[in-house]
Amino acid sequence: MIAFLCSSCTVVNTVVGIPVEITKTLWGSSTRALDQVRDKAITKTYDKPYWDCLRSAIAVVRQNWVIFKKDEIKGYMVVMRVQGAVNTTEVGIFFVELSDHQTRIEISSLSTNAKRKVAQVLFHGLDIAFGIVAPDLPEPSK
Repeated sequence: MIAFLCSSCTVVNTVVGIPVEITKTLWGSSTRALDQVRDKAITKTYDKPYWDCLRSAIAVVRQNWVIFKKDEIKGYMVVMRVQGAVNTTEVGIFFVELSDHQTRIEISSLSTNAKRKVAQVLFHGLDIAFGIVAPDLPEPSK
């Protein structure tokens, strides 16, 4: 059934010329909703090159959530399985190259709580990775 739906969407998309975004929306991989709420994103700018920010963010994300979708050239990833949110809640992480040595990271989601949690953990992890703050000390054993 899924294979039929996917092939039907591809045929309709190719023959009729329906925009690819409709196929992505049907399949569930569109970033349009996350892109539309970027004006409410939580942002932080780092004095680091784009690729340093992207690679470091991927490392932090992989330790905490699941990467659902990623496009390193377009500068975004979508993460899921944020603790305290529904497993399918999507949070977009967008990277904007401001200059050769400065990158803005934007955290966007339809869920305010998921957006806040991802921003807090990601920005803290990047601050540690870039030496802005000291690494967290391990919890003492009881």
